[in-house]
Amino acid sequence: MPHTTEEPAHISVSPPDYLSAEQWAGLSLAVLQGVVEGVDRAGLRGAWASDLGVAAVKGLRDRLDELMAEENDGE
Repeated sequence: MPHTTEEPAHISVSPPDYLSAEQWAGLSLAVLQGVVEGVDRAGLRGAWASDLGVAAVKGLRDRLDELMAEENDGE
């Protein structure tokens, strides 16, 4: 099994200005719940859920930004 640190990730992901606080909270929470479920199913220990959760939410934010930019370019 790969090694991970016991230190949780200290990276924050800022909410996008094109979603309401409620929309962002619901979307990011759903992603984080999926990560926790996947980490549990994989039997990973340590800071995996925290590290992978931050990476997943960051990836979500990055992809949303791309999609919004594409949508705005098409207008």
